[in-house]
Amino acid sequence: MMMANHLYWKIVFHLVINEDFRILERSTDKKQIWLLKDNGGQRSVVRVARMEHIWLRDALKDKEQAELSFRSLKQRLALRKAPFYNIYVTSYPPVNMDETFKQTSDKKNKNIVYTFLTSIKGATEAVNTPQEIFQALGIRINWFPIAEMEEEQHQEKINEYRTAVKRRQEASEQQDRSHFMNGKPILTTILLASILFVFLLVEQSGSSTNIITLIEFGAKYNPAILEGEWWRLFSAMFLHIGMLHLVMNSLALFYLGGAVERMYGTARFLFIYAAAGLFGSLASFAFNDQVSAGASGAIFGCFGALLYFGVIHKDLFFRTMGMNVLFILGLNLAFGFTIPAIDNGAHIGGLAGGFLASSFVHLPKHGFSKLQIPTLLVLIGCAGGLTWFGFENENKASSPLMDAQIAQEWLERGEDERADELITAALEDNPDQPQLHFLKGYISTNENDYEAAAVSFERAVELNEDFAEAHYNLALVYIELGKIEEAEASLEQSKETGKENEELDFNHIEELLEDAGT
Repeated sequence: MMMANHLYWKIVFHLVINEDFRILERSTDKKQIWLLKDNGGQRSVVRVARMEHIWLRDALKDKEQAELSFRSLKQRLALRKAPFYNIYVTSYPPVNMDETFKQTSDKKNKNIVYTFLTSIKGATEAVNTPQEIFQALGIRINWFPIAEMEEEQHQEKINEYRTAVKRRQEASEQQDRSHFMNGKPILTTILLASILFVFLLVEQSGSSTNIITLIEFGAKYNPAILEGEWWRLFSAMFLHIGMLHLVMNSLALFYLGGAVERMYGTARFLFIYAAAGLFGSLASFAFNDQVSAGASGAIFGCFGALLYFGVIHKDLFFRTMGMNVLFILGLNLAFGFTIPAIDNGAHIGGLAGGFLASSFVHLPKHGFSKLQIPTLLVLIGCAGGLTWFGFENENKASSPLMDAQIAQEWLERGEDERADELITAALEDNPDQPQLHFLKGYISTNENDYEAAAVSFERAVELNEDFAEAHYNLALVYIELGKIEEAEASLEQSKETGKENEELDFNHIEELLEDAGT
């Protein structure tokens, strides 16, 4: 058994030390080690196991479990076509050992599995020599068999191999950690504090869910950007709409921003965050006519930075955080495509901007890359293209529904004149929007111009027969104009279309009609 242990550790030593295989996992009893090798892009997984099974059925059970573990490992590390070499080292082959032990049982899962067994004693057709195993791995070696020696001598060699393997593993782990230790999350903390400060300031000044307040504090508002307020492309990154939006983005920035800043360093992270935020705002400006705010574009830029890290360090990426990053990213993008309120253009723009910005600044301690200058040109070109499209895409310059919502908030503030200016301008471009005509009628009612109000409300119900509020207000205006029959007809229309609208006081209009009849 001591000779088999010696052989086991000698094989592991040669693969790890001489052939530069990387240790993925080690069992607590150190009787199995999982290794990974990258041969010019073709990766292989090797499991070396110390086995002492007497019966073949026990060996087959272990083999089946190893193949299940390989499928899980393959999925977690995105190994795709990587073959699996399952190597057993034993003192004696199990009873009734034959070639069936080496046959793969994983063809249905499209996994390439090779099984080998090498033994100190008990040669059969199913037993492989170490030379045969290394030859299958594509390794040339002049292998010297384990010589007979005292147990103490065997143990000395085993300890020597184990120590060397352990040191190599520690050095590899230290090298991995160094990729995540290039900075401290200083800027991330400052950004979080800034976002919270701005949120409290907005809440104190009005409400973070109030569109006018958001616009006043620098939200992305296309008409204002078209008039030259380009700074909104950056200021929108510090605004958030409601507490839930703030909390979700803050948590994402804390974890993602902190990770990216540690990996890239503070200076690089600043460029990545700003570039991604700008790309997100530009994409929103080019493709979305709604008022928008939030750090989502910059946060998705952090995803882009992590993806770029995965391109440069594919194995490390998937061994640490890769599948989790891809899952969370995919989930967020899926939400963006299915929930209309989410500005997915900003998310995708930020993702692309973060990836390109990361490619330009590159990773610390990696030296100059020949792709950095071309990437910078692509970065500038894409930013210019989004800006140009934003100015040329007139359909995204303004939204009649957004104009109506803003005008509504001006009316709630008692700013009828500003609301009227906005509605009048909006109607010139969108004369068939019933909501705009409704608000125009509401303003005319406040000015006691009932004739003009009636015209606006009539136009609103003409464009939308189910507009209960417009029918209701039209009935009130008709009463003021002495048109009782028309008022009764509008009231009936309002009742029919607004049955579930608890804000409409139909009894009030009926009382007014009774008073008008007397």
